[in-house]
Amino acid sequence: MPADMKLDVRNKVSQLGRKGKVLEGQTLKAAGNKLGEEIASNINRSSNSSADYTHLADAIKTSSTRTNEFGERSVQVGASKDKAFILKFLELGTSKMSAQAPMEKGISQSKGDVARILAEGQQRILRL
Repeated sequence: MPADMKLDVRNKVSQLGRKGKVLEGQTLKAAGNKLGEEIASNINRSSNSSADYTHLADAIKTSSTRTNEFGERSVQVGASKDKAFILKFLELGTSKMSAQAPMEKGISQSKGDVARILAEGQQRILRL
């Protein structure tokens, strides 16, 4: 994306005020949700079927939109706190288990869809 396009979108979001920030947040959240779905699809389910057990694939979450000190907005995608260590072992492997890399696979599989969601969101913001 050209630098002037980024400035156009950033200026338009600022110009729209709260409505622009909400639309930008919705776009980022949708892209994060798509990435989370792809990551979860690369995680095998355990055979534990008790009612109080949460499978790792069900614990993949997208955070709310955050703004850093430079004004850049983002979302984080990953496992909930109680399951994050399991995801780390699956992603990187251990001395007894090779890496399965569900996050890396999910990122590569969803790259096109995430780019499409972000582009559509930018176009929606620019049309307002």
